[in-house]
Amino acid sequence: MQAQHQVLRTLRASVPRVSALLNEQPDLGRNATARRVSEAFGFLDARGRVQQASCLKALRTLDAEGLITLPASQAAAPTPTPRVLDAPVPEAQEVPDTVAELEDLEIILVTGRDDRAIWNTLIDREHPRGVTMFAGAQLKYLIKSKHGYLGAVGFSSAALYLKARDQWITWSQQQRSRQLYRMVNLSRFLIRPGVQCRHLASHVLGRVLGQLRRDFRTRYHYVPYLVETFVGPDQEGTCFKAANFRYLGQSKGRGRHAPTNTCTRSKKKIFVYELDPHWRRKLQVPYVELRPKLQVGAGLDTDQWAEQEFGKAELGDTRRTVRLVKSVHLVASSRGQPVTASPKRDMAAVQGYWRFVEKADTFGITPEKVLAPHRARTIERMRTQKVVLCVQDGTDISYSTRPECGDLEVIGRNQTTAEAKGVHVHATLAINDEGLPLGVLRCSYRKKEGQTKTHQWIDGLHDLDAAAETLPRKTRVISVMDREGDVFAIFAAQQRCKRTDLLVRARHDRKLKADKKQARLFAAMREGPALGEMVLSVSKLSRRAKSGRVTSQGRPGRHAKLEIRYRTLTLPPTQDRKAAGVRVSAIHVSEVAPPAGAKRLAWYLLTTAEVRSTEEAKQMVKYYTLRWRVEDTFRVLKRGCKVEKLRMQQANRLHLAITLHMVTAWRIMLMTLLGRVSIDLPAKVLFTDTELDMLRVYARNYNLAEPVDLASAVLLVAMMGGYRNRKHDRPPGHAIMWRGYTSLQIWAIAYQAFGAVYDLVERPPP
Repeated sequence: MQAQHQVLRTLRASVPRVSALLNEQPDLGRNATARRVSEAFGFLDARGRVQQASCLKALRTLDAEGLITLPASQAAAPTPTPRVLDAPVPEAQEVPDTVAELEDLEIILVTGRDDRAIWNTLIDREHPRGVTMFAGAQLKYLIKSKHGYLGAVGFSSAALYLKARDQWITWSQQQRSRQLYRMVNLSRFLIRPGVQCRHLASHVLGRVLGQLRRDFRTRYHYVPYLVETFVGPDQEGTCFKAANFRYLGQSKGRGRHAPTNTCTRSKKKIFVYELDPHWRRKLQVPYVELRPKLQVGAGLDTDQWAEQEFGKAELGDTRRTVRLVKSVHLVASSRGQPVTASPKRDMAAVQGYWRFVEKADTFGITPEKVLAPHRARTIERMRTQKVVLCVQDGTDISYSTRPECGDLEVIGRNQTTAEAKGVHVHATLAINDEGLPLGVLRCSYRKKEGQTKTHQWIDGLHDLDAAAETLPRKTRVISVMDREGDVFAIFAAQQRCKRTDLLVRARHDRKLKADKKQARLFAAMREGPALGEMVLSVSKLSRRAKSGRVTSQGRPGRHAKLEIRYRTLTLPPTQDRKAAGVRVSAIHVSEVAPPAGAKRLAWYLLTTAEVRSTEEAKQMVKYYTLRWRVEDTFRVLKRGCKVEKLRMQQANRLHLAITLHMVTAWRIMLMTLLGRVSIDLPAKVLFTDTELDMLRVYARNYNLAEPVDLASAVLLVAMMGGYRNRKHDRPPGHAIMWRGYTSLQIWAIAYQAFGAVYDLVERPPP
């Protein structure tokens, strides 16, 4: 059996022979000619029948290309129209709530004329895409029970080209042409709108797929190995996930026979089901990891990291992707200075960066598209972790001193009601349970029309849960939020998440029961004796003032001794009183005997994860302390990258530039923290050979230990930034690392140019 594309390829390679066959009997019609050519070339299907239709289509293609001359068409081919019933199919009656209660449920293979008409009528009247003539091998099923017809299912030939699918299968173009018939497409799946029966869709899918191979063997004398299907952008494909379909990615939105690469249709989710567990061996294709994993710190050295994190961006043209990578290199090397102040003085890269940002709207380049490859790498790093904490938070970036910048948001008002304008960034940062940042999962900038900030938190939660569904089952995902996330709507939204728990610091002392005035959340959490104790390191916070006004009195650094209490509570709904409450674990920690003049540390934490022991409660408290990683990232973004000094003329250009700086800030954060916790990693994880040579020169000139691993190299970079490395000094912070790495970049360029002249490496130690 040869696929249609293989038939065309065979005939195109044998045009002289095809022409000779046509000239031998020029009076034959087109169908007879196609049959004669098929017999001559041995084009037979699995049942031994001549592949006349495939051959005729290939001959028409060769005729259109001018390679052969077909006989004139004797009559216009009629346009086939599916036969439908004159009246709608009667509605199903008294359908029970669950599939277990259905009576006489059966899956009927459509074979006769009457069943075919019922199937066409159901699809034509009740399926969103309606009825059509299927291509290739096809099977149709009716879902019937004692209650009436419940739905219909239809299979046809697979899509000709599908990037996500073909990459997963890893077959070549020739293999795809020969073996595409081994995959079928679930083209129509209908559960009638009036049928409300839980788990019916996934149950029907399981039964249909269970008999699909047998029915294909009976009708076509071969069996398919894989089933593909598409799910619209406004649907989640829950029933396919429940039926063990595998999610592969999104389609390009081009359609089956699109003449160009233009996306004329909506992009759909691609799901695949493996009918045969040994399909890779039978198709002779290698196994590929659908969901690759990436170790923390891999591919982040100075020369490679931008290519690794952004090199797979899909911007419509590979040249734009190359420009994006060069722009990220430029932004990272500028270190908070204007891009024209980059140490490498690459003015072509500077001009390319400005063109890339200014023309982004013209080519449909958005922050989401730019961040997408880094997000994919972040998810790959998440797959290597047992616990992933995804911290959501927002920050305001002021551009009030840039009146020429258009379309800015109002981010605040002072006492005189004067408006402060700028950009509000809402980001999700993924970190592991050691506090190492894994990457930026999401950056959003504008609330949709009619939405509040709460919707941004909910959108971020759903976005995180979608990413979590691609992680191994052993990976635990927790969304961590500060007090701004203490909104019942967010807890209610979490109930629809399958893989993501929620950890929020409580802000509202809400009522737990409407009929008891004294039943308040905080009082309930403080009840009873302490169930355990823990010690928490509290960092020093300096006194802060702004515009002559004290904004923070600061706090002393200390090791705070905390009492722990925990219990299970139900949060009542705040608006719709008839809605169901949300069951949470409530944790209260309170400092015992705080220092004189210091404010007692007291937290009220709420989590949807089950807390069954004191150790689990302590773990949740430690997880919450890691929430400050996102605050540190914002601090690097503002003070290190100095994004408030960006000079763009439109807010959307600022959004794009801030996204690039956000990833740069993440890398500096990771560099700082890897040096603290990963002492066994080689220095080449983050530094190039030239940078390491410069660090050795620096160490020899100042009588310091040369770098032997990542931790010692990071320490030297911190010392370049002013870190004194005294016995009681805290580990170097992000600002010091930023300054040190900036110096290292400049010195590495100088060393590369002049190091050999001065023979610095050969200077003997004192």
